[in-house]
Order: sequence, then structure tokens, then C-alpha cells
Amino acid sequence: MNRVFVAIVFLAGLFSVAPSLHAQGLLISSDPDHRHRLPRPILRPVPGGPGFLYDIAKLEIDASIRNQVAEVQVGQTFKNLTNRTLQVKFVFPLPYDGAIDQMTFMVDGQELEGRLLEADKAREIYQSYVRRSQDPALVQWIGTGMFQTQVFPVPAGAERTVSLRYTQLCRRTGTLNDWLLPLAPTKFTTNPIGHISIRGRIRSESKIGNVYSPSHDIEIDRDGDKVVRFEYSAKSKVPTLDFRVLWDTGENPVQLSVVTHRPKPDEDGYFMLMIQPQFPEPPASYEKAGKNVVLVLDKSGSMRGEKIDQARKAARYVVDQLRGRDRFTLINYDSKVETFRSELTDADKSTRTDAAEYIDSMLAGGSTNIDEALKQALALVEDADGPVYVVFMTDGQPTVGEKNAMKIAANAKKQLREGTRLFSLGVGHDVNSRLLDKLASICLGQTMYVRPGEPLDDVISRLYDRVGAPALTDANLKIKVDGKEGRARQLYPSEMYDLFSGDQLVIVGRYRRHGDLKVTLSGDFLGEPQKYVLEDELPKQTGSGKNVFVERLWATRRIGEIIDEIDLHGEEQELVDELILLSKRHGILTPYTAYLAEEQTDLNDLSRGRRIASSRLQLLDEEAGESAFRQRSFKGQLKSAGRAATPSADFDALSMDMMQSGAGQARAPASAARGGRSGGGQIAGGGLGGGFGVPGTGVGSPRPAFQQGQEQLSKQVQRVKQIGTKTFYFKENRYVDSDASEEEIKSATKIEQFSDEYFELLDKLDESAKAYFAEEDEVLVVVDGKTYHVVPPKKKKS
Repeated sequence: MNRVFVAIVFLAGLFSVAPSLHAQGLLISSDPDHRHRLPRPILRPVPGGPGFLYDIAKLEIDASIRNQVAEVQVGQTFKNLTNRTLQVKFVFPLPYDGAIDQMTFMVDGQELEGRLLEADKAREIYQSYVRRSQDPALVQWIGTGMFQTQVFPVPAGAERTVSLRYTQLCRRTGTLNDWLLPLAPTKFTTNPIGHISIRGRIRSESKIGNVYSPSHDIEIDRDGDKVVRFEYSAKSKVPTLDFRVLWDTGENPVQLSVVTHRPKPDEDGYFMLMIQPQFPEPPASYEKAGKNVVLVLDKSGSMRGEKIDQARKAARYVVDQLRGRDRFTLINYDSKVETFRSELTDADKSTRTDAAEYIDSMLAGGSTNIDEALKQALALVEDADGPVYVVFMTDGQPTVGEKNAMKIAANAKKQLREGTRLFSLGVGHDVNSRLLDKLASICLGQTMYVRPGEPLDDVISRLYDRVGAPALTDANLKIKVDGKEGRARQLYPSEMYDLFSGDQLVIVGRYRRHGDLKVTLSGDFLGEPQKYVLEDELPKQTGSGKNVFVERLWATRRIGEIIDEIDLHGEEQELVDELILLSKRHGILTPYTAYLAEEQTDLNDLSRGRRIASSRLQLLDEEAGESAFRQRSFKGQLKSAGRAATPSADFDALSMDMMQSGAGQARAPASAARGGRSGGGQIAGGGLGGGFGVPGTGVGSPRPAFQQGQEQLSKQVQRVKQIGTKTFYFKENRYVDSDASEEEIKSATKIEQFSDEYFELLDKLDESAKAYFAEEDEVLVVVDGKTYHVVPPKKKKS
């Protein structure tokens, strides 16, 4: 079983006292005569044996949130995998004191008596469990309150359905409401949870604007202005992060909110600005011109078959979505360029019907004249009135006309009119991906890469659903701190163009000086000037690490920008150094910095790192082909990331391209060798998987067998983990703080787990630092300027 804050029950370790995990529930044994540790994932658990094993078949959470009050119901089905009856208690740490009320706990439909314990009383239980069971897992929750039930039995092999209901007061900071559902404790389980489902509904008396989860990819569905539904689901997963949803409310058609993170007042702070436009559709009587749309389609010979069918379907979708006030035309090209109309045309019903017939008659054949197609598309919109969107699609490289990618981009730049946005779609591995990225940077647009087998029509329809919505055009953003501009820097994205209704924009940046923040957003909607203002604060220091995701998201996008800068303008040592340092600090590994995770790598040896990263960055010289496609798709994911980086299929494939058959053989951590994960750390892979390479070399040559590569990659990922606000690398049989200098590593003070010194230190530490001392593996960490090397207890001689 498994504990989960909100409705999760932990059956596993069953311990005697009632230990608990952060906001997730768990079951603990009521047998004081045995030492029972919390369960960890096991590679091949054997049902029916001794010990404390359990499975969680499913975890279902429903939340109804009205204003700031959440009514939460959790349901969990778990199975005792042992050969004996387990006498257990259910325990769950409270997300924050005073937030939970009216808690009801039921097992198989029967209510079970329980009680809420304040932090001081709960502390005794937590510490007692840690001492007796010699298990550091619960250390991170010492200092929080808990809910604890009476003892109940779980027979051998039996299933139990546990449900929990409670009312929770959501926190509010500035303009944002914050719902926290602790899920991280559920990583203490024998097997991954079979099915996780989290559903929520937010209702408000005011209009709901921004809705954002910094922890999980959620689906959001709006039901009018004042109701939003969100959903997250996963299968066969061990959660590592607590679940959070942030939202704001207000009456403006554009809502702005800011989240900040600055743990140290002598270092830069970070902020995340969320902008959510919700414009109404113009009335039917509105007569001013709408959007100008040019759809440019590749119909060269390589488009034969399924791809040309998808291109036709996508083009018909765009035409069907046009409104009568919009203007458009279609261009298709192979060796030659053809246009549906020689000028932009009103999208009336008759014209749309003609366009559909034109699309159906489009046949694939010939070569690829990209330069001429772009020239004609940009010439058609030179005198357009209003916003212009050019959607340019290709599946290959220029083979006719101008073939030099940089000259094609330069030609486009000469023709580009102000207010024209170009969206490039690269279909398949044969595209010149560098050209498409260069065009996007010049033409104020974006590149989207469509993998082989991915439906092209789905991608184009999603794109047009976005740009077809009402928009704030010519958007301009000004950020002032204490009345002065220029105090917020390195914003990503760095430029704003149009804001489409329903399309949330998340901007991240950093600041040096704290003070009063004023954000002014201006632009035009339906030809009328608009202005929206947010007044808040950029603090000198934030009190906790709960918003560390802001810094990590900034680092994710900055790394993408660095790779883009190197790709399009060439390598510079300063950029390579910054790429290495950001990857190291945040665990955001790229194909060019994956060497950091190799056990023999010295994290503080920057000169060696430069040589390896510089060698691997030579892969960016490739303009076309699978490797080029994956690199630029990966780069685009970083630049447009909505959350801090997570493992990426493109990164995994790139990493295996770079591996050599002898790499990745270093020893994995003890928890990984078991097939599990330790303590409270989030396995990072940095945020984008892990990679391999032989120390001191560049890119490996031949790709090893796929299975071998996957196994090596899995080991590499497990050598990097995020604990609390820090990143750790597995070096010399211990996890080492990425911020630790060579001197700090040498001067570390050894602390033996479960010793008197260990518990004395825990009493002195800030709550956020305790997670570093809750790991199974050895950890070397820098806290408040002091370095500690936490080691397992010495084995007693029998």
C-alpha cells in the first residue's frame, strides 16, 4: 500500500509507531518488537514472502475547490503481498499546520477512528520511528503535524480499499491561490502505482485567469469564466513530486500574476510572470479586418502517400476555421511555386469552397524550392492590414533555386514586414532544421518538429486553434522595479508579439535589486489600445524553497537559449562555461553535458568539461538528418518549456547516439542497484534524461546495441537526483552536492545516521534542509556554509 497525502494509503512498511510521509498517508506496523523500514521499489518483488511488501492498484483523488476551500476525497486500493497478517496504523503528515479540518478515514466502507496530532506530538512519533527502525525516510517530515488512526489488520494476500475525506484551506500569496497535494511520500512502495488519477474543479465568484501546475502536466478545461476543471493521470509510476496547482482570479480579460524565488539575499532572485488572456469573440456585426493567414505547403516528391493526404486534411481544417472577416491564401510548392490566389482574399463561404477544391487537387511530385516559396509568401503580405501569420511546412532540404540555408534566411529577413509571424513545421528527419530555426528567430515565430509517423494534420490544427483565437496584437511588456526599467533581466521568452485568448504565456527572468514591482502590458484588441497593470513585489529573500521550480524553469529555458546561440552564431567559451555550470547546478543534463553524471567526472574541473562539451557541441554542425532533427527538437523543448526540464525521448536517443559501448559502467548507487530509489530525492536525469561518454573524449562513434544503451542510460539517470532545492551527483559511492567546492568536499564533517549528533543536528536545521538527511545512500551536502557527509550507521558486531 502506499501513503499519499490526500487520499493515499501506505501499506508498505508497516511499522510500529505512526510515522508518516509528507501529506501522503501510509500504513505502519503496530508491532513494537520488530524493526520495519518503509518499503522501497524492488526490481522483482516475490509475493507471498515475509517482510513488508504491498502493491497499490490505484490512487484516485477528487478535489472540489471553491474560492480558497478544498474538499478532497482520496481512494486507494492496496494489497498485502506478505504471507502474514499485518497489524497497521494509517498515518499521514499534514501539508501545513492548521490547513486540514473534518477528516474522515474509512477502510472497506467502515469508518475508522483517528486523531489529528500537533507538530510537537507528531515529532515524538516521527523520531521514535526513525530511531527504532533505523530508517531515515521520515526525517524530512519531523516538524509537521499528522493524522493517525487506530490499529487495524490487513490479512495476508488481501486487498483493502481505503478512502479519506477532508477539508483543506488553500494558501494565498499575493494574487495566487495554492493547492498542495503531497504525493512524494508514495515513492515508498514495492511496485509503481498501477493507476494515478487526480481530478479537480475550481469554482470562483470572480473570473478565473491563470491556472498553472509547477509540478505536473495537467489538462485544463474551462467551463465559462468561473469554473475550471483540471486532470492528471499516470500509469505504473512512482511519484517523486508533490502535486501543486496555482490559480488567480479577477475581472480583467487579461490576468497577470507573479511567483518569486530568492533563497539568498546576496544572489540573484528569480521570478515567473504568468499572463492569461481571455478575450471574447468579436460580435457578428464587427466589420474590421481580422487575421491574414498564408498557408505554405510542400508538395515535393517526398510528400507522396500519407504525408500529402495529411497536408490536404490540415489545409482544409485551417480553411474551415477562417472567419468571414479574415483574409487568406494558399501556396504550394515543389520545383515551382503555385498560389490559390495571387493576393490575400476574403474568407467568405464561396472562397472557402473554392479553396477546398484547390486543396483536394494538390498532387505530390518534383523537387523543393524553399527560397522561392518564402519569397512569394512574404511578398503577398507586404501591404496587409492587421496581424499576419505565415504557416510554412516542409519535409526536406532546398534542392532547387537558392540552396544555401543562411542565404535563404537572409532573403527572408530583407522581405519581412513588421507584424508578420512565421511558424515553421519541419516534417520528418530530412528537413534542414538549422534553416527552420534561423527563420523562426528572424521572423518572430516558432519552429515545430513533426516526428516520422506523427500526424501532421493534428499538429497544424492545434497550431491554428491557437492563432485563430482572438488576440492582443503588438503586445508590449514593461517591467519596472522601484520605478526603474532594466532591473529585471534575462527574460525568456525575451520578446512578445501577440497574445492569443486561452493561450497562457509564462515568462521567467531574474533580478538583482529587490523592490516594488510594476508590470505594464499594452497592445491592441480589435483595433483598440489596451493596458493591463500588475503591482507586486520582488522580495529581498523568500522564506522557503517551495518555489525553487521558478529558478529551475529559468535555467531550463536559459540552457535552450545558450544551445540556440551556439547553433546559429557559433561557439564562445563564455557560453560553453555557462552551459556547463547551469547543467551542473540544476541537473539539467543535455547531450553536450551528460558527462557530468559519469561517476569519475570531477564536477569542479571546468577545463576538462569545456573540452568534452565543446567536442560534443560539434554535432550542431549537422544541418539535416535524424541527429540534427533531434538536437533542434530538443533545443526547442528547452526554450519553450512550461515546467522545469523532465526526461525527454529526444535526449535519450541523442545520448545513445553519443555513447560508446564501453561507457556507463561505473557503479550505481545502492538504491538503484536494488531497482529502487532512495529517500525523498527526485531522480533527475537532470531534467532531460542522462547521457554517456568516455571521459576525456568527444562524441562516441558507433551506437551500441539498443538494449545495452537503454540499460546504460537508466544507470546514468540514477546518478543524478534532486533533493529539496539542490542537485546531487553520485560520486565515489555517495551523492555529492553540486554546489560543493573541492575545499568543502575535503573539509566535510562526518555525521553517522541515527547517532546523537545526527538528531541534534536535525533539531537545529531549518525544515527545508531535513530532506538532505533522509536518504538511504551516503550524502555530502553544504548547509548554511557547513559541509556534512552523512554516512550509514556502523554495523554492530554480533
